[in-house]
Amino acid sequence: MKNISRDMVRKNGKPVSCEPCRISKIRCDHQQPTCRRCDIRGLSSKCYYHPAPLTRPRKKSRAPRSASPANPSREDEVFDVSSSRGDSIAPTGPQMGVTSASQPTYLGSTSFMSAFDHSQQDMYLSTPKTAHASTLRKAWSADFTHVFPRLVQLLRPLRLYEDLVTDKYYRSSFTVIPAPLVLAPLKLLRNHWDRERWPHEGLGSRITQNTATQLIKVEANMTTDQFYHLFTGANLRWEFVGIIFAMAGLGASVSSSSPWFSLNGKDEISSDAFAMEMAAASHACLEICRQYDSVNDLVVWLNYAYFVLASNIMGETSHQIYTQFGDLVSCIHAMGLHRPHSPESSIPFFISQTRKRVFAASYRTDKNLATFLGRPPRLPYHYCDVALPLDLDDYSLVLDNLSLDKAVRQLTSDGWGTCNGGLRPATVIRLRYMIARLREQVMELSLGRGSVGSRQNELHITYQECKRLWDKVPNEFHYSKHTWEVLGPHLSIVSLVIHLEYLYTVFQVERIRCSESLDAMTDLLDSAMQIVSVVTDFTRQRDQEGSIREQYTWIVSHCNLFPCLSHIP
Repeated sequence: MKNISRDMVRKNGKPVSCEPCRISKIRCDHQQPTCRRCDIRGLSSKCYYHPAPLTRPRKKSRAPRSASPANPSREDEVFDVSSSRGDSIAPTGPQMGVTSASQPTYLGSTSFMSAFDHSQQDMYLSTPKTAHASTLRKAWSADFTHVFPRLVQLLRPLRLYEDLVTDKYYRSSFTVIPAPLVLAPLKLLRNHWDRERWPHEGLGSRITQNTATQLIKVEANMTTDQFYHLFTGANLRWEFVGIIFAMAGLGASVSSSSPWFSLNGKDEISSDAFAMEMAAASHACLEICRQYDSVNDLVVWLNYAYFVLASNIMGETSHQIYTQFGDLVSCIHAMGLHRPHSPESSIPFFISQTRKRVFAASYRTDKNLATFLGRPPRLPYHYCDVALPLDLDDYSLVLDNLSLDKAVRQLTSDGWGTCNGGLRPATVIRLRYMIARLREQVMELSLGRGSVGSRQNELHITYQECKRLWDKVPNEFHYSKHTWEVLGPHLSIVSLVIHLEYLYTVFQVERIRCSESLDAMTDLLDSAMQIVSVVTDFTRQRDQEGSIREQYTWIVSHCNLFPCLSHIP
């Protein structure tokens, strides 16, 4: 060690630590001009010795002590270093109860709320938001050294996350990323750490090094194991860490076990608080990836998983959710997922099908958001040319070539599989995509600028396509009152939700027809009554699990709104 000047010694006689080591709370070797730890971690450019590191700027207003209970002297930290819950990333204390009025945002004519007031050409949405929303979109500096230790610490209960993610895939039919592409590498990671023990020292730096320097190069003949090797085990990346956090947060909402979770082995937090913690952690991983300008399949998965989790927490009326979806669309475009792959850029079957699933699910979400807010879609069909994913179960995607060929041959010429007592995630994605395609046509009629003559023709075409939609779908996937006798409660509700999406699309078409001619009022009322009838089916079921009933109570309150508005053209 070089001689340390008197200015670089603290009052207690100990040498001053460099700023990255001090902030990360790790031992510094005090080498000058840069310490060896920073050299190893690739932080040489940020390594310097502050002569008075704890001195606060005089002009800076002091934050309340309650905002940073772990270390009140560092009010400019993005998140608390630790808390009573153990290395918390989400905000704690009184600020969680703070709400503020959001800036009103535009609502178009297809929005549910627009039906309340037709005298206003433009409407605006203003909803309260929690402090958690602002926390998830905190401005991040280029220096993530204070975040890495907390994310690494959050990785400790990996077994808990594995159980939650497994439960999520087992209990939900709305999953998009195929189960084996998440569960298999997650298990490989846990096995790797079981052999190597907990690799806490330098783990954050190694993950960052992998993320920043190693490309995820997908090759045509790549096996699933080769694909997993790119981002798990010793090659762990922040993209996959963020996916683990996001999927665990989603799993907590459907978990069949205790509604309380522990991240540090001692203190327990509720499932809602756990989901918020996972959302903040996955967002941190996403921000790290953005710093390195990473765009790959895992980044797309992380953007999608985080969007779903964050929208569950904050609701789709949040402007941050609207912005986050824009980031997802940007990644989809950057990856070219909206266009078919050329023969020269062939990719493994399981990657190809996953990309189609993610695109189709994102396309449906885009139309859902656009309809709800009355705004233009961000994934217009006019610029997209992607075939529907095949109606295969998740584990068929990773079969050997011989078994895969056999599974594909059992599909119909249109790519549909058989019901066999259940709905596969791919079945749900296909059905919702087809309805979303109709919904975009309805939006063009409502929000577009077509001429009067062309509008009448397009309205007629859209109306006929709505009526013929189910002719393209095998009868066993149609919803009816008998669905509850064939499928279990959960899958019946999934089928019911899909059917309600279709009925609401028809309802929107009938509203447009009614605005053109009052002769269509009978059809509008008929559509409204169909929605009421389907919702009544849901309320009549008394043998459903309590968690399922609670999870889907929005069906009663939300969907019954549409028929009540049917008298408003």
